[in-house]
Amino acid sequence: MKRLLTLLVAIVAIPALASNAAPLGMEIGVATLAQVKQQIGSKTKLVDTGVNKFTGGPMLESDGQGLEVEGLSTITLIFDSKEKLAGVVMQLPKKEGFGDMKNGFFKKTLKALSGKYKLVEKREPFVGDAYAKLKQDDSIIELDAPHMSFTMELRYMTNELKKTFVQQSASNKSSKERNQASKL
Repeated sequence: MKRLLTLLVAIVAIPALASNAAPLGMEIGVATLAQVKQQIGSKTKLVDTGVNKFTGGPMLESDGQGLEVEGLSTITLIFDSKEKLAGVVMQLPKKEGFGDMKNGFFKKTLKALSGKYKLVEKREPFVGDAYAKLKQDDSIIELDAPHMSFTMELRYMTNELKKTFVQQSASNKSSKERNQASKL
């Protein structure tokens, strides 16, 4: 009986530990294109913006109106080739109002995210780019606030999308450098 109880507790706990980040209630790596269109599309107008170069899957975009996310100006939903949600990119203001000059919205957003996800990296210099990285199972959450910008990006993505992005970006950079060197 005791073994059965331990087994049941383990089975119930596994799904809770295995869940990824779920912006707007849509779990990264799990939610489908159809589910996102139905749930998010019922609140805001979604526009098809083509195929993502990193995932080979479709992308949808919205101005975020109706999603009830404070300051949201743009949201991009990225799917993989199997039409699973691989990433969400939100454009948010970096500062609240005109009087708050030190990343007020960054701090407020990071505090909310830190309550839900595990903080693994944080850079918040007095002057310069602010950045935070959080994790939840097979998903990564990045909050990126460039110093010379009025906006910041909140990115949710699968580990696979992040890995592909980093690999392709490095490959593109190296290719550009070789091309430039051959012209000199």
